[in-house]
Amino acid sequence: MGLDPITKFIIRIAIAAFSYMQQRKAQKKAERQARAARSNVLVNKQSNNDPIYPLYGRQRMGGTRVFIEASDGAGNIQQITVPDPAEPDKTEVTNTTHLNMVLAMCEGEVDTIEELWFNDTKVWETADGGTITANSSGGYDLGGFKSGTKFSNTSYTMSWYPGTTTQTVDTRMQTSVGSGVWPSTARLRGISYLAMVLNASADWGGNLPTFTAVLAGKRILDVSTLVTGDTDSSLNSGNYTVGADQNPADVLYDLLISREFGKGLDRDENEDYQAGLHINLASFQQARIDCAASRGGSGYKINGFLQTEKQIFDNVGEILETCNGIILFKNGLYELHIKKKDQQLSLPDSKIFTRDKIIGEINFGMQDKSQKLNKVTGVFNNPVTKYNDDMVVVKSDAYITEDNGSVLEAQEDYTMITEEAIVSDLITQMMDISRQEQSVKMEVSHNGLLLTSGDIIEIRHPDFGWGTGAGETQKFWRVQELKLSEENTVEVTCTTYNSALEL
Repeated sequence: MGLDPITKFIIRIAIAAFSYMQQRKAQKKAERQARAARSNVLVNKQSNNDPIYPLYGRQRMGGTRVFIEASDGAGNIQQITVPDPAEPDKTEVTNTTHLNMVLAMCEGEVDTIEELWFNDTKVWETADGGTITANSSGGYDLGGFKSGTKFSNTSYTMSWYPGTTTQTVDTRMQTSVGSGVWPSTARLRGISYLAMVLNASADWGGNLPTFTAVLAGKRILDVSTLVTGDTDSSLNSGNYTVGADQNPADVLYDLLISREFGKGLDRDENEDYQAGLHINLASFQQARIDCAASRGGSGYKINGFLQTEKQIFDNVGEILETCNGIILFKNGLYELHIKKKDQQLSLPDSKIFTRDKIIGEINFGMQDKSQKLNKVTGVFNNPVTKYNDDMVVVKSDAYITEDNGSVLEAQEDYTMITEEAIVSDLITQMMDISRQEQSVKMEVSHNGLLLTSGDIIEIRHPDFGWGTGAGETQKFWRVQELKLSEENTVEVTCTTYNSALEL
């Protein structure tokens, strides 16, 4: 007798774990178009509703002008004199000696500012004489500008605010435009920004100057330090990590718990933080270790930004792409797993499927030509090129020969990686997997319910020459999807797992 519809629905929801990365493939084309906006991060925009991006690791960022005003630097803003009746076409603009500008750069508390660029010229750098002095408002005044720049004199004031929840109004800005224009409530808490009082200059050519800055390290939780049940009151500075090269596991956790631009997980009914309420901390802690140990110990590293106008689903995918990650929902908690080498070692019997454990036929599929690649281009922001777009190309002459000279290519865009070596590794892996990936769909008994998406299994079937006997080859597979049938059997869909191709 078959299961009733409600029971079938509940069972499907409970066990139909799936690989996030597989679903991402269907969305790649649309996302490439969205990622084309990456270059906008290096410009200054004028808007009152533009998204503000969270920054992870180190990246050069522009920002959104949230305030612009001309003044005399002493609290008197721009004025226009009423025309003289004798000269009706003549007006006089006064109090325009200073340009006052506030540039919102990124969401959340950032560790430090390292460089400041005026248009496309570096005018300040901590590694080259730039000073950063704490002020009374919770920000930092910049000094020691490079000699020969218009900012090396004292008539310009620039202050940077890291985006803490305790920063107060920038008093220099308030003095320049007046408290009625920039009141004490203008604190921009939770936003990292630049406050600039600049002498007006004809050198700008009638255009507003463009400022960008290299910032490092959103302040995020280090998942390795967390214990289930931790609350805000039990955390201290040792639970947080900042700086360049942030770990993807920490970054994903920050996105999932964020109430501002994320999913707001690990929050109780009062919206108070409680570690481990919705997220399996042990899985994230192991994933953090795996991320650091990958690529021969060089590790996966995030340096970039998330586009907050995108859906959370897409931003989760952006992070997973940087580390070959899989996110699952299991037993009421979200888990993170990293694809890695040697996962086929010491498999238990429950993950070894011989012919007598398989019900009926096996559906076996191989990659067709449209899915194979022999050339891949990776596009990313490169620090060597002032964080402008750069690309790395990998191709295989051997694969091209196999494809009768046809070039089968694809392009991958990365907004959260600035290291060429990582991009090269990821796109090389993509190309190699496209040549070898096969798929299997089979029906097994209810014991298949012990599997979850992402698990590595072995299939031993003499008809295919898969096994451990003479002349046979061991074949390992990664589970992608599980479906429960009305007969209480489980349909398992999986793809090739080759340890040698993992990073």
